[in-house]
Amino acid sequence: MSSFKKAVPERAAPALHEIARGMALRKCRKCGCMKEALDTASRTFRNAEGSEIRELVAAIEGHQTAMQPIAYDCIGCKKCWGADAIIQLANHFEGVALSGCSSDAKRESTFAAANGQLETISWPPQPGEYIVGNPAGSVAICTLSNRDLPQELIAATGPDLAIAGRCDTENIGIEKVVLNLIANSHIRWLLLCGVEAPGHRAADAFLQLKERGVDANMRVLESAAWRPVLRNLTLLEVARFREQVELINLIGVTAVDEIVKAGREAARKSITSFSSRTANNSGEVASVVERLEARAPKTLRLDKAGFFVILPQAATGLIICEHYENNGRLAHVIEGRQAAVIAATVIEQGLLTQLDHAAYIGRELAKAEIALKTGSHYEQDAALGVVPSNQSTESCEDLACSCHKT
Repeated sequence: MSSFKKAVPERAAPALHEIARGMALRKCRKCGCMKEALDTASRTFRNAEGSEIRELVAAIEGHQTAMQPIAYDCIGCKKCWGADAIIQLANHFEGVALSGCSSDAKRESTFAAANGQLETISWPPQPGEYIVGNPAGSVAICTLSNRDLPQELIAATGPDLAIAGRCDTENIGIEKVVLNLIANSHIRWLLLCGVEAPGHRAADAFLQLKERGVDANMRVLESAAWRPVLRNLTLLEVARFREQVELINLIGVTAVDEIVKAGREAARKSITSFSSRTANNSGEVASVVERLEARAPKTLRLDKAGFFVILPQAATGLIICEHYENNGRLAHVIEGRQAAVIAATVIEQGLLTQLDHAAYIGRELAKAEIALKTGSHYEQDAALGVVPSNQSTESCEDLACSCHKT
């Protein structure tokens, strides 16, 4: 791996720091996230105007040579050096798009604390459809129902923007936004832009939440939204949000330049991070919610109602769903083009009796529909789970079914 003999240009240094730290780890040298970061850095530096930036391509090539054969696209590390390198490139160079792990909502971020010291925390605490920028930034942007705006805004805004994401709903969506914002005392502005999702009016709920708060039933006062009830927030968290965060109303605006300008103007007004006697740990609500680790079932039992064979037909665009009795007799054939409709018919007709079987059928029908739309090959897989070796088992694969064992 390469080292620099002269000072690194200031705007390239953050990304190179992330890359160098990651390349010191064997797991990163085999990861698609780091490969993407190196490829992005190479393109970015090669196309830069300044010769001092273009000279950095040699260092990136040195890192690329040190890479090992890619063993995985991403392994979900909380701290992803490759993703953070891409974010730093997007913050300091135009035209860098964020994708993949750089959009991951739950990874460990390092940022400057209010006292000027560096500390490492896990932020944001709530999962959702958003992209993290500079966690020490004072501006958050909610694009309402617009999916593409967050990536464009993160790339264009720079270090002022802490996070950008969408929010469709006036209840659970708003709850997650509130919890993520109050978990970061640096954030002082929430800029609302983009177009509201039909029927929900999340933007109106945001405005009324800030202006009027909630009643005793946690319903946002005087909101025109359909169901603005925030059952997963506390009154203390609502009070914290209303005191900490100011709203910028650009509802309906989708022009990136206009949104970025408003965000930067707000950031110039906000100097200090928020501190208040109302501050509390936003993990308080999450801590009372039971969190379970997903595990494969110990046993899988044959559904007494029978099993299914799923056959997508590329020539007609139809999904054929055959229902067999457990003795192998074909009992029903359901035809359709949409997985959800076929699954609803199966349930309505009482052709399955177990929840695990219903989950399996839903998954396989969705795969079949995607295969038809994309032209890819479909193969019906075995259900999740491992049958213990000490149990007597009989496979139903000889009945053309790979879905259950008993």
